[in-house]
Amino acid sequence: MRICTLTHTYPRFPDDINAPFVEKLMEHIALRGNDVSVLTAYDPAWNRSLDDHTVNLRTYRYIWPDRLHILGYSRTIEGNVRFRKSVLALSPFLFCHAFRSFLKLVRERKPDILHAHWILPNGFIAGLVSRLTGVPLLIQMHGSDVFTAEKNSLFRAMARDAARSARYIISPSPDLTRRLGAIGIDTEKIGLVPNTVEADFSSDVTDETVAALKASLGIQPGHLVVLAMGRMVHVKGFEYLLEAFARVARGHGDVTLVLAGGGILYDDLKRRSADLGIADRVVMPGAVLRPDVPVYFRMADVFVVPSIRHESGAVDGLPVVVPEAMAAGLPVIASDLSGIPVLIRGGYNGILVKERDVPGIADALRTVLGGQGLRALYGERSRRIIVQAVNYDTVADHFCRLYHEIAVEKKPAAGMTSFTIPLEL
Repeated sequence: MRICTLTHTYPRFPDDINAPFVEKLMEHIALRGNDVSVLTAYDPAWNRSLDDHTVNLRTYRYIWPDRLHILGYSRTIEGNVRFRKSVLALSPFLFCHAFRSFLKLVRERKPDILHAHWILPNGFIAGLVSRLTGVPLLIQMHGSDVFTAEKNSLFRAMARDAARSARYIISPSPDLTRRLGAIGIDTEKIGLVPNTVEADFSSDVTDETVAALKASLGIQPGHLVVLAMGRMVHVKGFEYLLEAFARVARGHGDVTLVLAGGGILYDDLKRRSADLGIADRVVMPGAVLRPDVPVYFRMADVFVVPSIRHESGAVDGLPVVVPEAMAAGLPVIASDLSGIPVLIRGGYNGILVKERDVPGIADALRTVLGGQGLRALYGERSRRIIVQAVNYDTVADHFCRLYHEIAVEKKPAAGMTSFTIPLEL
Protein backbone atom coordinates (compact mmCIF):
# COMPACT_ATOMS: atom_id res chain seq x y z
CA MET A 1 0.00 0.00 0.00
CA ARG A 2 1.18 3.55 -0.74
CA ILE A 3 1.03 6.04 2.16
CA CYS A 4 1.82 9.77 2.08
CA THR A 5 2.49 11.22 5.53
CA LEU A 6 2.50 14.90 6.53
CA THR A 7 4.16 16.18 9.70
CA HIS A 8 5.87 19.38 10.83
CA THR A 9 8.27 17.69 13.23
CA TYR A 10 10.54 14.72 12.52
CA PRO A 11 14.04 13.74 13.69
CA ARG A 12 16.33 16.19 11.87
CA PHE A 13 19.40 14.02 12.27
CA PRO A 14 20.11 10.55 13.68
CA ASP A 15 19.39 10.45 17.44
CA ASP A 16 17.48 13.75 17.40
CA ILE A 17 15.07 13.92 20.33
CA ASN A 18 12.32 15.61 18.27
CA ALA A 19 9.41 13.29 17.42
CA PRO A 20 11.28 9.97 17.26
CA PHE A 21 7.89 8.32 17.80
CA VAL A 22 6.72 9.61 14.41
CA GLU A 23 9.80 8.22 12.68
CA LYS A 24 9.62 4.87 14.50
CA LEU A 25 6.00 4.30 13.55
CA MET A 26 6.40 5.23 9.89
CA GLU A 27 9.58 3.16 9.55
CA HIS A 28 7.82 0.14 11.06
CA ILE A 29 4.91 0.63 8.66
CA ALA A 30 7.38 0.77 5.76
CA LEU A 31 9.04 -2.44 6.93
CA ARG A 32 5.73 -4.20 6.41
CA GLY A 33 6.08 -3.84 2.65
CA ASN A 34 4.34 -0.49 2.33
CA ASP A 35 5.59 2.42 0.21
CA VAL A 36 5.77 5.27 2.75
CA SER A 37 6.57 8.88 1.88
CA VAL A 38 7.04 11.41 4.68
CA LEU A 39 6.95 15.18 4.14
CA THR A 40 8.10 17.42 6.99
CA ALA A 41 9.04 21.05 7.53
CA TYR A 42 12.63 22.03 6.84
CA ASP A 43 14.83 23.03 9.75
CA PRO A 44 18.32 24.60 9.70
CA ALA A 45 19.59 21.63 11.74
CA TRP A 46 18.41 19.15 9.09
CA ASN A 47 21.13 16.55 8.44
CA ARG A 48 19.69 13.30 7.13
CA SER A 49 21.45 10.99 4.67
CA LEU A 50 19.98 8.59 2.13
CA ASP A 51 21.03 5.52 4.13
CA ASP A 52 19.65 6.45 7.57
CA HIS A 53 15.99 5.75 6.78
CA THR A 54 13.79 3.46 4.72
CA VAL A 55 10.89 5.83 4.00
CA ASN A 56 10.87 8.34 1.16
CA LEU A 57 11.78 11.36 3.29
CA ARG A 58 11.34 14.93 2.04
CA THR A 59 11.26 18.45 3.47
CA TYR A 60 9.59 21.68 2.40
CA ARG A 61 10.79 25.23 2.98
CA TYR A 62 8.26 27.90 3.92
CA ILE A 63 10.31 31.06 4.54
CA TRP A 64 13.49 32.84 3.52
CA PRO A 65 16.20 33.07 4.84
CA ASP A 66 16.55 29.56 6.25
CA ARG A 67 17.23 30.78 9.78
CA LEU A 68 13.58 31.85 10.01
CA HIS A 69 12.43 28.22 9.88
CA ILE A 70 11.49 28.16 13.58
CA LEU A 71 8.07 26.49 13.64
CA GLY A 72 7.68 22.92 14.86
CA TYR A 73 10.49 20.94 16.47
CA SER A 74 9.27 21.76 20.01
CA ARG A 75 9.61 25.51 19.44
CA THR A 76 6.09 26.55 18.46
CA ILE A 77 4.56 26.45 21.94
CA GLU A 78 6.76 28.08 24.56
CA GLY A 79 7.13 25.85 27.60
CA ASN A 80 4.19 23.80 26.28
CA VAL A 81 1.74 26.43 27.56
CA ARG A 82 1.74 29.49 25.26
CA PHE A 83 2.37 30.29 21.61
CA ARG A 84 5.53 32.10 20.66
CA LYS A 85 4.83 35.54 19.20
CA SER A 86 6.36 34.58 15.86
CA VAL A 87 3.90 31.73 15.34
CA LEU A 88 0.97 33.76 14.03
CA ALA A 89 3.25 35.69 11.67
CA LEU A 90 4.90 32.60 10.18
CA SER A 91 1.97 30.18 10.23
CA PRO A 92 0.40 31.34 6.94
CA PHE A 93 3.71 30.71 5.16
CA LEU A 94 3.95 27.20 6.62
CA PHE A 95 0.33 26.39 5.72
CA CYS A 96 0.66 27.59 2.13
CA HIS A 97 3.98 25.89 1.39
CA ALA A 98 3.03 22.68 3.21
CA PHE A 99 -0.20 22.50 1.20
CA ARG A 100 1.56 23.08 -2.11
CA SER A 101 4.35 20.58 -1.33
CA PHE A 102 2.02 17.89 0.00
CA LEU A 103 -0.34 18.23 -2.96
CA LYS A 104 2.63 17.85 -5.31
CA LEU A 105 3.84 14.77 -3.41
CA VAL A 106 0.39 13.15 -3.46
CA ARG A 107 -0.03 13.74 -7.18
CA GLU A 108 3.44 12.29 -7.78
CA ARG A 109 3.19 9.22 -5.54
CA LYS A 110 -0.52 8.45 -6.09
CA PRO A 111 -1.04 7.02 -2.57
CA ASP A 112 -3.87 4.86 -1.32
CA ILE A 113 -4.15 6.83 1.91
CA LEU A 114 -2.91 10.01 3.61
CA HIS A 115 -1.64 9.96 7.21
CA ALA A 116 -1.34 13.32 9.00
CA HIS A 117 0.40 13.66 12.35
CA TRP A 118 -1.22 16.32 14.59
CA ILE A 119 -4.70 17.58 13.70
CA LEU A 120 -3.23 21.10 13.49
CA PRO A 121 -1.55 22.13 11.34
CA ASN A 122 -1.16 18.95 9.31
CA GLY A 123 -4.63 17.46 9.60
CA PHE A 124 -6.15 20.65 8.23
CA ILE A 125 -3.63 20.85 5.38
CA ALA A 126 -3.94 17.16 4.51
CA GLY A 127 -7.72 17.53 4.66
CA LEU A 128 -7.60 20.11 1.86
CA VAL A 129 -5.39 17.79 -0.18
CA SER A 130 -7.69 14.85 0.53
CA ARG A 131 -10.72 16.74 -0.79
CA LEU A 132 -8.84 17.86 -3.91
CA THR A 133 -7.44 14.42 -4.77
CA GLY A 134 -10.05 12.06 -3.35
CA VAL A 135 -7.42 10.16 -1.35
CA PRO A 136 -8.80 9.18 2.11
CA LEU A 137 -7.20 10.67 5.21
CA LEU A 138 -6.30 9.31 8.65
CA ILE A 139 -5.25 11.83 11.32
CA GLN A 140 -3.14 10.90 14.33
CA MET A 141 -3.21 13.27 17.33
CA HIS A 142 -0.40 13.70 19.82
CA GLY A 143 -1.65 16.24 22.40
CA SER A 144 -0.28 19.71 21.69
CA ASP A 145 -2.55 19.89 18.63
CA VAL A 146 -5.65 19.64 20.81
CA PHE A 147 -4.30 22.42 23.05
CA THR A 148 -3.83 24.49 19.87
CA ALA A 149 -7.34 23.74 18.65
CA GLU A 150 -8.83 25.00 21.91
CA LYS A 151 -7.10 28.37 21.80
CA ASN A 152 -9.38 30.42 19.54
CA SER A 153 -12.36 30.21 17.22
CA LEU A 154 -10.23 30.09 14.04
CA PHE A 155 -8.18 27.11 15.25
CA ARG A 156 -11.33 25.35 16.47
CA ALA A 157 -12.91 25.82 13.05
CA MET A 158 -9.78 24.49 11.34
CA ALA A 159 -9.71 21.43 13.61
CA ARG A 160 -13.39 20.74 12.91
CA ASP A 161 -12.72 21.06 9.18
CA ALA A 162 -9.80 18.63 9.43
CA ALA A 163 -11.94 16.14 11.34
CA ARG A 164 -14.71 16.34 8.74
CA SER A 165 -12.16 15.60 6.01
CA ALA A 166 -10.72 12.60 7.85
CA ARG A 167 -12.13 9.11 7.52
CA TYR A 168 -10.72 8.23 10.95
CA ILE A 169 -8.79 9.88 13.79
CA ILE A 170 -6.40 8.26 16.25
CA SER A 171 -5.97 9.61 19.80
CA PRO A 172 -3.50 8.41 22.47
CA SER A 173 -5.84 9.42 25.28
CA PRO A 174 -9.56 9.33 26.17
CA ASP A 175 -9.08 12.80 27.63
CA LEU A 176 -7.94 14.22 24.29
CA THR A 177 -10.91 12.54 22.61
CA ARG A 178 -13.27 14.17 25.12
CA ARG A 179 -11.68 17.57 24.54
CA LEU A 180 -12.13 17.26 20.78
CA GLY A 181 -15.75 16.41 21.38
CA ALA A 182 -16.08 19.58 23.45
CA ILE A 183 -15.08 21.72 20.45
CA GLY A 184 -17.62 20.07 18.18
CA ILE A 185 -15.80 17.10 16.65
CA ASP A 186 -17.63 13.79 16.23
CA THR A 187 -15.96 11.43 18.70
CA GLU A 188 -17.51 8.40 16.95
CA LYS A 189 -14.75 8.62 14.36
CA ILE A 190 -11.94 8.69 16.96
CA GLY A 191 -10.12 5.51 17.99
CA LEU A 192 -7.62 4.99 20.81
CA VAL A 193 -4.03 3.88 20.19
CA PRO A 194 -1.53 4.58 22.98
CA ASN A 195 1.99 5.87 22.44
CA THR A 196 4.47 3.04 22.50
CA VAL A 197 8.07 1.86 22.29
CA GLU A 198 10.18 -0.97 20.92
CA ALA A 199 9.61 -4.22 22.80
CA ASP A 200 13.38 -4.64 23.23
CA PHE A 201 13.83 -0.98 24.19
CA SER A 202 16.53 -1.57 26.82
CA SER A 203 17.50 -5.22 26.32
CA ASP A 204 20.94 -4.37 24.90
CA VAL A 205 22.02 -2.29 27.90
CA THR A 206 24.78 -4.00 29.91
CA ASP A 207 25.48 -3.84 33.63
CA GLU A 208 28.85 -2.28 32.80
CA THR A 209 27.16 0.56 30.90
CA VAL A 210 24.78 1.18 33.79
CA ALA A 211 27.65 1.20 36.29
CA ALA A 212 29.55 3.68 34.13
CA LEU A 213 26.54 6.00 33.97
CA LYS A 214 26.05 5.86 37.73
CA ALA A 215 29.70 6.70 38.26
CA SER A 216 29.57 9.60 35.81
CA LEU A 217 26.53 11.03 37.61
CA GLY A 218 28.14 10.63 41.02
CA ILE A 219 25.46 8.27 42.37
CA GLN A 220 26.59 6.53 45.52
CA PRO A 221 27.04 2.73 45.32
CA GLY A 222 24.02 0.93 46.70
CA HIS A 223 21.66 3.88 46.28
CA LEU A 224 18.22 3.26 44.85
CA VAL A 225 17.49 5.54 41.91
CA VAL A 226 14.23 7.41 41.39
CA LEU A 227 14.08 8.61 37.79
CA ALA A 228 11.96 11.25 36.07
CA MET A 229 12.64 12.33 32.51
CA GLY A 230 11.26 14.87 30.08
CA ARG A 231 11.45 18.44 28.92
CA MET A 232 11.61 20.88 31.81
CA VAL A 233 8.24 22.51 31.13
CA HIS A 234 5.21 23.24 33.28
CA VAL A 235 3.00 20.30 32.29
CA LYS A 236 5.59 17.79 33.54
CA GLY A 237 4.96 18.78 37.18
CA PHE A 238 8.57 18.17 38.24
CA GLU A 239 8.37 20.75 41.04
CA TYR A 240 5.83 18.53 42.84
CA LEU A 241 8.17 15.55 42.57
CA LEU A 242 10.99 17.60 44.12
CA GLU A 243 8.78 18.54 47.05
CA ALA A 244 7.67 14.93 47.51
CA PHE A 245 11.23 13.63 47.27
CA ALA A 246 12.33 16.11 49.94
CA ARG A 247 9.90 14.45 52.34
CA VAL A 248 11.05 10.95 51.39
CA ALA A 249 14.78 11.74 51.47
CA ARG A 250 14.65 12.56 55.18
CA GLY A 251 13.90 8.93 56.00
CA HIS A 252 15.76 7.25 53.14
CA GLY A 253 19.44 8.06 53.12
CA ASP A 254 20.13 5.60 50.32
CA VAL A 255 17.98 7.10 47.55
CA THR A 256 18.97 9.47 44.74
CA LEU A 257 16.60 11.34 42.43
CA VAL A 258 17.70 11.73 38.81
CA LEU A 259 15.74 14.46 37.05
CA ALA A 260 16.80 14.22 33.41
CA GLY A 261 15.96 16.67 30.66
CA GLY A 262 16.49 20.23 29.52
CA GLY A 263 14.13 23.14 29.03
CA ILE A 264 13.04 26.56 30.21
CA LEU A 265 12.45 25.46 33.82
CA TYR A 266 15.82 23.73 34.29
CA ASP A 267 17.41 26.53 36.34
CA ASP A 268 14.23 27.07 38.38
CA LEU A 269 14.07 23.39 39.30
CA LYS A 270 17.74 23.31 40.20
CA ARG A 271 17.24 26.28 42.52
CA ARG A 272 14.17 24.62 44.00
CA SER A 273 16.12 21.49 44.89
CA ALA A 274 18.65 23.70 46.70
CA ASP A 275 15.89 25.57 48.56
CA LEU A 276 14.44 22.24 49.69
CA GLY A 277 17.84 21.15 51.01
CA ILE A 278 18.13 18.15 48.69
CA ALA A 279 20.60 19.43 46.10
CA ASP A 280 23.11 16.76 47.16
CA ARG A 281 20.49 14.05 46.57
CA VAL A 282 19.21 15.29 43.19
CA VAL A 283 21.12 14.78 39.94
CA MET A 284 20.10 16.93 36.95
CA PRO A 285 22.20 15.90 33.93
CA GLY A 286 20.28 18.02 31.41
CA ALA A 287 19.01 16.76 28.06
CA VAL A 288 19.73 13.09 27.37
CA LEU A 289 20.75 11.90 23.91
CA ARG A 290 18.47 9.24 22.43
CA PRO A 291 21.07 6.42 22.56
CA ASP A 292 21.53 7.05 26.29
CA VAL A 293 17.84 7.02 27.21
CA PRO A 294 17.58 3.21 27.65
CA VAL A 295 20.63 3.27 29.94
CA TYR A 296 18.94 5.79 32.24
CA PHE A 297 15.87 3.59 32.47
CA ARG A 298 17.91 0.47 33.19
CA MET A 299 19.75 2.39 35.92
CA ALA A 300 16.52 3.30 37.71
CA ASP A 301 14.55 1.42 40.36
CA VAL A 302 11.32 3.41 40.00
CA PHE A 303 10.03 5.91 37.45
CA VAL A 304 7.83 8.90 38.30
CA VAL A 305 5.54 10.87 35.96
CA PRO A 306 4.10 13.77 38.00
CA SER A 307 2.24 15.37 35.07
CA ILE A 308 -0.25 18.19 35.62
CA ARG A 309 -2.92 20.02 33.69
CA HIS A 310 -1.63 23.59 33.41
CA GLU A 311 -4.04 26.48 33.99
CA SER A 312 -3.70 27.29 30.28
CA GLY A 313 -5.30 23.92 29.51
CA ALA A 314 -2.07 22.33 28.29
CA VAL A 315 -1.54 18.70 29.29
CA ASP A 316 0.44 15.75 27.99
CA GLY A 317 -1.61 13.20 26.06
CA LEU A 318 0.39 10.10 27.00
CA PRO A 319 4.09 10.82 27.61
CA VAL A 320 6.31 8.46 25.62
CA VAL A 321 8.43 7.97 28.75
CA VAL A 322 5.57 5.92 30.24
CA PRO A 323 5.85 2.98 27.79
CA GLU A 324 9.64 3.38 27.82
CA ALA A 325 9.69 2.88 31.60
CA MET A 326 7.36 -0.07 31.24
CA ALA A 327 9.52 -1.69 28.57
CA ALA A 328 12.51 -1.32 30.90
CA GLY A 329 10.59 -3.25 33.57
CA LEU A 330 10.13 -0.37 35.98
CA PRO A 331 7.31 0.26 38.43
CA VAL A 332 5.69 3.59 37.60
CA ILE A 333 4.26 6.23 39.91
CA ALA A 334 2.20 8.65 37.84
CA SER A 335 -0.56 11.22 37.88
CA ASP A 336 -4.03 9.82 37.26
CA LEU A 337 -4.36 12.13 34.30
CA SER A 338 -5.06 12.22 30.58
CA GLY A 339 -3.77 9.09 28.79
CA ILE A 340 -1.55 7.74 31.58
CA PRO A 341 -4.21 5.35 33.02
CA VAL A 342 -4.43 3.70 29.58
CA LEU A 343 -1.13 1.96 30.38
CA ILE A 344 -0.65 2.36 34.14
CA ARG A 345 -3.22 0.51 36.24
CA GLY A 346 -3.11 1.47 39.90
CA GLY A 347 -2.22 -1.51 42.06
CA TYR A 348 -1.36 -3.66 39.04
CA ASN A 349 1.80 -2.24 37.46
CA GLY A 350 2.19 1.01 39.33
CA ILE A 351 0.58 3.60 41.57
CA LEU A 352 -1.65 6.43 40.33
CA VAL A 353 -1.90 9.63 42.34
CA LYS A 354 -3.84 12.86 41.93
CA GLU A 355 -2.04 15.62 40.06
CA ARG A 356 -0.12 18.12 42.25
CA ASP A 357 -0.55 15.74 45.22
CA VAL A 358 2.80 16.08 47.01
CA PRO A 359 1.86 13.86 50.00
CA GLY A 360 0.43 11.27 47.62
CA ILE A 361 3.62 11.13 45.55
CA ALA A 362 5.68 10.89 48.72
CA ASP A 363 3.57 8.02 50.09
CA ALA A 364 3.79 6.17 46.77
CA LEU A 365 7.56 6.57 46.73
CA ARG A 366 7.85 5.18 50.25
CA THR A 367 5.66 2.20 49.31
CA VAL A 368 7.60 1.30 46.17
CA LEU A 369 11.07 2.05 47.53
CA GLY A 370 10.33 0.00 50.63
CA GLY A 371 9.36 -3.17 48.79
CA GLN A 372 11.79 -4.87 46.41
CA GLY A 373 9.24 -7.60 45.69
CA LEU A 374 6.60 -5.01 44.83
CA ARG A 375 9.00 -3.22 42.49
CA ALA A 376 9.79 -6.47 40.72
CA LEU A 377 6.10 -7.43 40.43
CA TYR A 378 4.98 -4.08 39.02
CA GLY A 379 7.97 -3.95 36.69
CA GLU A 380 7.39 -7.43 35.29
CA ARG A 381 3.71 -6.71 34.67
CA SER A 382 4.60 -3.46 32.89
CA ARG A 383 7.10 -5.19 30.67
CA ARG A 384 4.60 -7.91 29.71
CA ILE A 385 2.08 -5.27 28.59
CA ILE A 386 4.67 -3.76 26.25
CA VAL A 387 6.16 -7.00 24.94
CA GLN A 388 2.85 -8.75 24.33
CA ALA A 389 0.41 -5.98 23.49
CA VAL A 390 1.72 -2.42 23.08
CA ASN A 391 4.88 -2.04 20.99
CA TYR A 392 5.78 -0.62 17.60
CA ASP A 393 5.17 -3.96 15.90
CA THR A 394 1.63 -4.36 17.21
CA VAL A 395 0.83 -0.67 16.69
CA ALA A 396 2.21 -0.67 13.13
CA ASP A 397 0.16 -3.80 12.39
CA HIS A 398 -2.91 -1.98 13.67
CA PHE A 399 -2.29 1.05 11.47
CA CYS A 400 -1.82 -1.19 8.44
CA ARG A 401 -5.16 -2.82 9.25
CA LEU A 402 -6.80 0.62 9.52
CA TYR A 403 -5.31 1.69 6.20
CA HIS A 404 -6.86 -1.35 4.52
CA GLU A 405 -10.23 -0.82 6.19
CA ILE A 406 -10.25 2.84 5.14
CA ALA A 407 -8.83 2.64 1.62
CA VAL A 408 -9.88 -0.81 0.43
CA GLU A 409 -12.83 -1.99 2.51
CA LYS A 410 -14.16 1.57 2.88
CA LYS A 411 -15.54 0.81 6.31
CA PRO A 412 -17.45 3.50 8.21
CA ALA A 413 -15.60 4.95 11.21
CA ALA A 414 -17.88 3.11 13.64
CA GLY A 415 -16.84 -0.22 12.11
CA MET A 416 -13.06 0.24 12.37
CA THR A 417 -11.04 -2.35 14.28
CA SER A 418 -10.25 -1.22 17.82
CA PHE A 419 -6.80 -1.45 19.38
CA THR A 420 -7.19 -3.52 22.52
CA ILE A 421 -4.98 -3.78 25.59
CA PRO A 422 -5.72 -6.80 27.80
CA LEU A 423 -6.69 -5.75 31.31
CA GLU A 424 -4.17 -8.19 32.75
CA LEU A 425 -1.23 -10.01 31.23
